[in-house]
Amino acid sequence: MSNNDMNIQIPENDELGKFYNYMRERFGELREGSRGTAWDFIGLSASIEYLASLTKIRVRDTESRKMREQYGHEYFTKFVENYFPESYSSFTYKNGQQDLPEQMYRILRCGLAHAFSLYGDAKGRGRTGSIVIGHETGNLIPESLKPPRDDTVVLNFLPLLTDVEYALNRLIKNARNDLVLRERLLKRIREQPPLASITE
Repeated sequence: MSNNDMNIQIPENDELGKFYNYMRERFGELREGSRGTAWDFIGLSASIEYLASLTKIRVRDTESRKMREQYGHEYFTKFVENYFPESYSSFTYKNGQQDLPEQMYRILRCGLAHAFSLYGDAKGRGRTGSIVIGHETGNLIPESLKPPRDDTVVLNFLPLLTDVEYALNRLIKNARNDLVLRERLLKRIREQPPLASITE
């Protein structure tokens, strides 16, 4: 990851710039306030979901042929594939599957952020044990632990946070050059602004 991907300049009076600075401040709070618990990952997982939801588009349903908004797993996995470092999309589990973006959706978003659990969802798309969270150094570490974690990847908090910041930077850079994406982001931010002060 180059320094150019981690440092972008946006005018602070620009609406997108205000959002970018706001998110950078929240990530700074996560970094400084990290206590080495699952709560760190819950906040980070909610942040990933929020950023991913900004990219949601309308697509043609393959069965009904009608237009619809993307489902959560569609926009979330596309966000990870398009904006996270390439190592997330190319990560290969021992079983040969290259589905870490899908597992992040099923385990971090649906499991941890929505159900306070790292177990897969009832539909079976999230493989229990496919992701283990930690507070060490390094990231995307393949591991073989006791079942059901015998084919897993370790996501450590601070390296994952750095990669989420990288994704934010890429998203904002793209939005600066793509007016359609910019307007989509701003429309979503206006309709459902991110958490601000508790007194608002």
